[in-house]
Amino acid sequence: MLLEAGFLCILLAPAKLSDPRGPIEGLAMLLMKWLLFRYVFASGSVKLASGCPMWWDLTGLKKHFETMPLPTSYSWYTFQQPDGIHKLSTIYVYVSELVCSWLFFAPNQRVRMFSLWWQVFLHLNIIGSGNYGFLSLIVMTLLLTLVDDRELVRPVKEESKEDKTGAMTVKAIAVMMTLGTWLVFGVGYKNGEMVFKLLFNRSQYLNMMQMMVQLAPLLVMGLMVQKFLKIVTKQTGTTNVADGIRKLTENWQLFLPTLAAFIVLFTSIVPHFQLTQSTAISSSIFTKPYNGLHNMFVVNQYGQHLIKMRPKRVEIILEYSDDLSGPWKEYGFQYKPWNEAGSMPYAWVYFPRFDFKFYDASATKPTSQKWLYPMVQRLLQNNQAVTKLFDQSHIPPGPPKFIRASLYEFRFTSWFDGNSTTFWTRERLNDYFPAYSLDDGFLETKLDDVGIPEEPIPSEALNLPVKLLLDAVRNFVAIFEGSFLVLGVLAAAIAMIVTQKRD
Repeated sequence: MLLEAGFLCILLAPAKLSDPRGPIEGLAMLLMKWLLFRYVFASGSVKLASGCPMWWDLTGLKKHFETMPLPTSYSWYTFQQPDGIHKLSTIYVYVSELVCSWLFFAPNQRVRMFSLWWQVFLHLNIIGSGNYGFLSLIVMTLLLTLVDDRELVRPVKEESKEDKTGAMTVKAIAVMMTLGTWLVFGVGYKNGEMVFKLLFNRSQYLNMMQMMVQLAPLLVMGLMVQKFLKIVTKQTGTTNVADGIRKLTENWQLFLPTLAAFIVLFTSIVPHFQLTQSTAISSSIFTKPYNGLHNMFVVNQYGQHLIKMRPKRVEIILEYSDDLSGPWKEYGFQYKPWNEAGSMPYAWVYFPRFDFKFYDASATKPTSQKWLYPMVQRLLQNNQAVTKLFDQSHIPPGPPKFIRASLYEFRFTSWFDGNSTTFWTRERLNDYFPAYSLDDGFLETKLDDVGIPEEPIPSEALNLPVKLLLDAVRNFVAIFEGSFLVLGVLAAAIAMIVTQKRD
């Protein structure tokens, strides 16, 4: 998503540094809204489309708090809420992603601002409950495309007729969304508890989804054509549309980004239509250009991360010992849960990919994770570059003799358990992989199976001064914890922007 948004920023940028605006600013901004819509809408549509029973009985969000890749302490507190609150929260997510996302294209600024703040509230909760790095920040940055420039420069007290109309429209939308949600999800109250009964089945939902998936590109295409015609009619000396198009094709600085914008739009229809089987595109006219751009991550598919909830949280725990009979001690992780007393720290905008990879690996076999066996080998060699990825207070003082991995099921403790002082309880399930040692040939065999050489292939630095500089920078930044380093750089950048002199 970061790469796709970055490519669209290239289309948004001015052709010359002296130009205040880009030549196809309107088209680029619309494509950013389209990217935002595709991500948000896809995230919501696949949940119910998957048929996962937890999304259909509205318990999916509660289970998500417990089984998400890198939860935080806020996840534990939200998990303790009553089931009725969890189900209402799940409905709120559905409305946010399936209904509110359409308001991104509203012509009225007030309506768009309503959808902006609605999404901001959702993503602030996502940031608080899980360590997803900069993902929600990208979404909230894309939400700025919903803001009109005039909204930022005019006096606060000034209110136009359009604003009054927009305010009334927002109130009407809010009322309709509330009543519609109440009716569609059968919200009621019985025996002192909230009850819910969905008034639609999966077949009806898929039919509605098919219509919505097909409608969205038509809407965006209409808006793209409208903005394209504005560009055409603004060409100097233009007398009609045909003349404007001819002059546009002669201006390469304008024609090439315009062509690129429409190519991105057409190819992005392919992953969008894959949200339902009935709308999936198989024609090579569309799929070949999409595959080419997708290989460069210019156009991507979204919404795959929450298709089906994991029924339980299973964690890989690495253990080391100098004797096969034990005792076995555990490697500590910086962010992922690994013991009952883990504090589940916030990583903020820093994305701990190493810890995240263990979450993905726990649902697969070790042989499908090529990085696991080289990591075990480096740990057995006490390689400092690898051991620094772990909690430094829970690593062996020297190279261990054996390393194995166990699978543990983790569960949140209960708020009502007054004796509990931890976030987790855990239970060992079985081995993930057996004990390996540098002295036996099993690890070497595994490395050969995944195509990894036992010893790294030596290579000479092409530019020794640059290598030495990068090594020095790495050694310096390694002193700081990842999230603090990223936050520090971000804060410094914001301070430079805010304090710079303006003409």
